[in-house]
Amino acid sequence: MNWKHGAIIALAVTTATMPAIAQAPIRTERVQFARGATSATVRGAVRGYDTVDYVVRARAGQAMSVSLQTSSTSAYFNILPPRSEEAIFNGSINGANFSGRLKDSGDYRVRVYLMRNAARRGERATFSLTIGVNARPGNIGAAPGPIGSGAPIPAGNRVAYCRGEALQQYGVRPNYIRTSPAIANATGIIIDGTADQGRNGIKRFRCRFDTRGRFIDVMAMTRDGF
Repeated sequence: MNWKHGAIIALAVTTATMPAIAQAPIRTERVQFARGATSATVRGAVRGYDTVDYVVRARAGQAMSVSLQTSSTSAYFNILPPRSEEAIFNGSINGANFSGRLKDSGDYRVRVYLMRNAARRGERATFSLTIGVNARPGNIGAAPGPIGSGAPIPAGNRVAYCRGEALQQYGVRPNYIRTSPAIANATGIIIDGTADQGRNGIKRFRCRFDTRGRFIDVMAMTRDGF
């Protein structure tokens, strides 16, 4: 084999093993606030490996809030600061709401995407994304959390309810589910846990309830989703 053939084969192997997400172009949209407004809501959809960056210009010291409502439990957003690809917020780990003070001035990107497991299946998610930027950080509150459905689950039953929902989602026996105590925060109630799927590994998840105790979803906390 001569060096040209070797180079061609090496290139083919490299291309075949690249993550599919790297081959999907990122769509960019700039978010403009109406005159006098400090927030805006955009609506859209992503399918498969689609990725959308919503760009917002802000100054150091301002406060930003971002809230995502979506039809899919596998859709999330990250926040990337100016001139950097290192996210300051990772929705697949931190949830669907962000509120914090900004350290740098420039264009911030709110990146909406699907987790790899859903992207591989070509799933589609519609979403509503609300972005707020306030000149005085002290005046901005935490972004409202998502709202659950059905009747509120009594506090003493939430862990058991979470385990039941996780059993259905991960398809394992009851003794392969582990959960931690419920924790209340500003946007609702969370219960973290793990599902042992044997050869597929241990999957971390989070059960979410709203502030009234209504169940929202079981959110995958591992990067490969389910």
